[in-house]
Amino acid sequence: MKSENIKKIAFFVIGLFVVGAFSAFLISKKMHDPALFGPTIYFTEEKHDFGEVKQGPAVLGEFEFMNTGQETLIIKGVTASCGCTSAMVDEKKEFAPGEKGKIKYTFNTEGRNGVNEKIITVESNDVKNPRKTLSFTCNIVVP
Repeated sequence: MKSENIKKIAFFVIGLFVVGAFSAFLISKKMHDPALFGPTIYFTEEKHDFGEVKQGPAVLGEFEFMNTGQETLIIKGVTASCGCTSAMVDEKKEFAPGEKGKIKYTFNTEGRNGVNEKIITVESNDVKNPRKTLSFTCNIVVP
């Protein structure tokens, strides 16, 4: 009876060891996952509708973002979907955790009418979302 109890205890201890080792492996894997601890870009607004605008004057706008991650966020590039729109990151390209920034854009309405939608793509070192797509729309009316 004693040897039977010793075997049960030995199997129990070995089982605990295996479960503990596997758990430690999973935890260490998560601790080194850059997606959990790297930079994260968060935009307060990803789509904007200007409503009706008059043809001619340029439309100016901005998308505000924040680095909600735990490492420095680097904006690698900002591109617009066509030549009628220009976009750029405001002032600098590196943002510490918790720091905010803006993507400013200008849309030339000259010679255009009706509903227009434009896309701005922001490339960064965000591991989960390295290419973020933003958009704005407006209905251009001819005066």
